Amino acid sequence: MKTNPNVVLGSRTIMLRLFCLSLLVGLLAPFQNSAQAQRGRNRPSPYPEENNQIRRDKMDLILPKIMRNRGVDMWIHVARQAIRDPFGAEELGSTSGVFVFTDRGGDRIERAVLGRRWGGSQRAAIATDYEDPIAALGVYDIIASPVFVGEPVSDPMTEYDYRFKGLREFVEERNPKTIAVNFRSNLGTWETSPSTNTDDGISHTDYVLLTEELGKKFADRVVSSEYLIMDYVVSPVPSEVELLKKIREDELQQVRAAFDAVVPGETPTRGGGVTVFRRMSTGLSQRGRSAGWENAVIQGGDILAAPSQGMFAYVLREGESEPPSEIQELWQEYLTVGKIFAETIRAGRTSTEIMNDYKQRFAEAGINVIDPQLHMAKPKNNFPIFSDGFDPGKTLISIDLHGKTKGARSGKPDVYMGPRMGSYGPDWTHEIPLADNHHFVLEYFFYMPSPTSNPDEDQYLLWWDHEQAVATADGVKYLSPPQEELILID
Repeated sequence: MKTNPNVVLGSRTIMLRLFCLSLLVGLLAPFQNSAQAQRGRNRPSPYPEENNQIRRDKMDLILPKIMRNRGVDMWIHVARQAIRDPFGAEELGSTSGVFVFTDRGGDRIERAVLGRRWGGSQRAAIATDYEDPIAALGVYDIIASPVFVGEPVSDPMTEYDYRFKGLREFVEERNPKTIAVNFRSNLGTWETSPSTNTDDGISHTDYVLLTEELGKKFADRVVSSEYLIMDYVVSPVPSEVELLKKIREDELQQVRAAFDAVVPGETPTRGGGVTVFRRMSTGLSQRGRSAGWENAVIQGGDILAAPSQGMFAYVLREGESEPPSEIQELWQEYLTVGKIFAETIRAGRTSTEIMNDYKQRFAEAGINVIDPQLHMAKPKNNFPIFSDGFDPGKTLISIDLHGKTKGARSGKPDVYMGPRMGSYGPDWTHEIPLADNHHFVLEYFFYMPSPTSNPDEDQYLLWWDHEQAVATADGVKYLSPPQEELILID
């Protein structure tokens, strides 16, 4: 297989776009496997030093801003291994403990780790020189000693007696007017999202024990920390953006290798590290991951994609030196869509403001914004039925520009607790302003009418993008120069 870098459709060189966005779906595994997260065995990050720098920067730069914006004097985050908590495990650095952030004035928020934080087994602690991983982070001012797991002799005291012991004195000394604790009140997920409903926060037992320890005076000052957690997660710092760019370079190496390994007529459409688009019979998916694609191989006429990196290629048919006109038109439509998003998405604006803006721009470009995705509606992947009520001669686009995070985490999980620009998610996600450098995914599906003489064949062409970017006050900034010319493979 050879790629022809000099055969192009746009105005700039192909290699500019070869620095685009993220292919490592496997990095999401620690956040999808709740049992693994509960045991505190998240996969180690390949960037530990960079992650800890991000952790320090977020506590220095983001904590004071969000606590003061939300009117919170003290933020208590309770982490227990039995409750899935990727925020505590990776952003704060432990699967257990009572993290207390206190605004005592000045430029810095006081940071303490108290309560029941487990430090492994007692036998292991006796047999080895134990190094406290929390102390090694270098980000906390006050660190209580961890508790080592062992079975003591009989005693009237239980775990419930110790869980928040001493916290009242700590709080009384600081006398906060508002105390935020990790449970949710308002920012609920959409009604059919079981995977995120486990992030509700502390248990009822924790809440009762905590408020009893605080006493009525301070228990009456407790509110949800949901807005603080959201603000913290969706507010990247400059070191975070720089790491995202570094990760992008690593990912692009993998995408290039996947494209270079393609042998038309031999390479399977599945398992090769790319997504394959192909016109299919009506009712079958054009995205090569469902019925109708069994044992399929890549062939001339296919579009190859690494959507998370925003990288795309066309496989030339025998005798072709450039893509046919329908593919060229599809590519130009993709460039038009990207340009509209780049010019309408701004930090500081709410999703509603952005959505109203891009809908108008799409209408002017002859593109209809619709709510559902074609493969999620019935009858599935049937464009004539799907386009009923719309102009069948215009491109239809379904949009879901949702958040993504990195922070101090090992991977880059999707974020649905924050701004979401599109037709999906609860309405409250449309009213949150985008923070500067808001990290998000340009995810959308568009369906371009493309009539053929075969009535059993799809009468449209599919495009799917899932590219990561950041939003600034000046517009969308890509993690690498965006691809403007379609890569050709023969």
